[in-house]
Amino acid sequence: MAVPRPFALMQTEDQWLRAFHEHTALEAGVLQLAFVDETAVTVGGEPPAVAAGLAFDRHCRLYHSIPEQGRVERQLWAASKPAAPLDLFAPGPPPLTGDFHPAAAPSPVLQEPRGIAVDADDRLFIAETAARRILVFDLWSLRLLRRIPVSGRPLDLAVKDDSILALLSAPAALVRLEAHTGPRPLALPAGITDPARVAVSPEGEIFVLDAARTGAARVVSDRHRLDIPFATDIEFLPGPVLVVARLPKEDFRRFRIGVAAVEEMAPLKARDYDGLGIVRTPDDRIGFFTRHGFRHGVAARVRYQPTGRAITYRLDSGEFRTVWGRLFLDACIPKDTAIRMACVATDDPPEDEDTLPRRLPDNITAAVIARPDLSPPMPPESLVPTPITQPLHRRESGRELPFAPRAADDAFQTYEAPLLTGPGRYLWVALELTGNTCVTPRLRSLRAEYPSHDYLRRLPKVYSREEQPAAFLRRYLALFDGFLGELDGRATARQALLDPAATPAEALAWLAGFVGLVLDERWPVPVQRAILEQAAWLFRFRGTVPGLTRFLELYTGVGVILIEKFRLRGLGTLGESGGPESRAILGAGFRVGGALAQENFTPLTGSAEDAFTTHAHRFSVIIPAVLTAEQLEVVRHILDVHRPAHTLVDVCTVDAGIRVGRGLHLGLTSVIGRSGGFTPLQTGASLLGRGSIIGRPEAGTRLESSRLGGDSRVG
Repeated sequence: MAVPRPFALMQTEDQWLRAFHEHTALEAGVLQLAFVDETAVTVGGEPPAVAAGLAFDRHCRLYHSIPEQGRVERQLWAASKPAAPLDLFAPGPPPLTGDFHPAAAPSPVLQEPRGIAVDADDRLFIAETAARRILVFDLWSLRLLRRIPVSGRPLDLAVKDDSILALLSAPAALVRLEAHTGPRPLALPAGITDPARVAVSPEGEIFVLDAARTGAARVVSDRHRLDIPFATDIEFLPGPVLVVARLPKEDFRRFRIGVAAVEEMAPLKARDYDGLGIVRTPDDRIGFFTRHGFRHGVAARVRYQPTGRAITYRLDSGEFRTVWGRLFLDACIPKDTAIRMACVATDDPPEDEDTLPRRLPDNITAAVIARPDLSPPMPPESLVPTPITQPLHRRESGRELPFAPRAADDAFQTYEAPLLTGPGRYLWVALELTGNTCVTPRLRSLRAEYPSHDYLRRLPKVYSREEQPAAFLRRYLALFDGFLGELDGRATARQALLDPAATPAEALAWLAGFVGLVLDERWPVPVQRAILEQAAWLFRFRGTVPGLTRFLELYTGVGVILIEKFRLRGLGTLGESGGPESRAILGAGFRVGGALAQENFTPLTGSAEDAFTTHAHRFSVIIPAVLTAEQLEVVRHILDVHRPAHTLVDVCTVDAGIRVGRGLHLGLTSVIGRSGGFTPLQTGASLLGRGSIIGRPEAGTRLESSRLGGDSRVG
């Protein structure tokens, strides 16, 4: 008999969608009790028909439009001391007219600004609905770049890649534009009649809210349609998770947009939501405005169904008269909750009887099942397992699979129960989940083992001649089969202990002793596995440039540059120790021509002894990343242990930025971009002159978009 024995598995989302569900939900492939949406939808007291716009720029500044006042405000979202919002388009001071006063108050600068968006270059796009145009405003230079007329009334804007999507009405349309080009028409999802809001998923799929604030409100894309009565706005979070706002003071609904199904998640609490719009914050939360200011949505306390049921489709062992063994469940069962099971097996299910119809989980609003005709059949009505009363036992030794421990932060544990049913090729399993309406049990996977042990064949026939004593003896011997079978399984799979990628984390130090490698506890487990796998090669090239470079790359996860200083003779020193400061300055000692480390070479200044003192047996390690104090200490420890003992080393990271004239070599020690050691300036949390820079260079001259004397100069 094979050890470990084969088993029928139910684990993926696609498998659970082909089963029967009653008051259960499927969230990220995990089965649990369905939750009850207790937020009542109030038809009366609807919010104003004009929605506002919300957007963030790269520096965590929040922009908020007030359409009825024709204003766009900016405020610091993460400031320790909130300041009063700044009106970006406030009218200038009144003219000096002496004793005369203007006849009327000045009109607002903007005409009903609804949707707003900020692109990657910090350009603010404003949809002026009443004026039928879109404004492009540069936030750095504080000047207006373009006025873009459109065919319809612009309602909302959304960012897609490096461009902006604009949703129009009267007539309904969708256009794409950039700061200096566009607009270009795009196709709206089918069936859109009264568009209101637009959002783009992390994968680039466009979703449009149609018939907002009505009982027929729906969210439509090219592949999905969600009917959400009285929806007011939509926004996306990573996942991708679609967040749908409803009427004021009502919780937000959340949907995980998957490839096969759309799963509804627990709602977000939206206390005092004003009904005018939501926005994704820089820390991936949902923000909205209330009468008390800006707030964030938090996970709402949900009420679960008290009980639920799930029945699998037909599990096939492949052989008739199979005696099924044990059932293993990876589940999280909190206090006051339980999971019970029942099963039935047969060789020849009745063909002239109706089968149990499949039913999707309660939170699955839409599902796409590939080849539903290939789904294994559900049990006939007469074979539906009932009653569901068999309890489960939590395994103290963990999973039954050899050398498959759980992660330290994994809340799921392995439970088991014998499959108390007669012999048969086909098996159906029924599960009943119960809770106290505040918490729910969760089930991640199900494994039905087959066949059972064969200990009865090794005993005299008198013990198995009658079915009832034989069934009892089979269940009794299963206790010993579980322990002995796991020992046999570990013995069969012991070669896994010698594989760095498969051995348990606890055995990595033992396996490293085979090659004389001492693992550092500060190394992450994936790094330990990678270094252990290449230990023989690393020891072969220990102390060499390729060996040290590869060792540091395995630990840091970035490309490392190792420079021997004798190769830079005449170009100045590199680092902060080991000789005079660099003279690599054009026109003041910078050497032009010749190859590095050229023979018969003499330094630019000083004697050969000075060059030996400056460059011999010294090297520098360039790591294009920002390392923590612990990571830098580990890097220095690796170099101390594995470099040649007579050498001296400098470690250079990007923390100090780029210093032209002090050992900077283009293409060798220069790093330009996000890893350059600079961070955005944030009021109250930055130090000028250290990691933050104020200002930005003006945009260059662009054909057909620059004005002489305005933003461009000649001469």
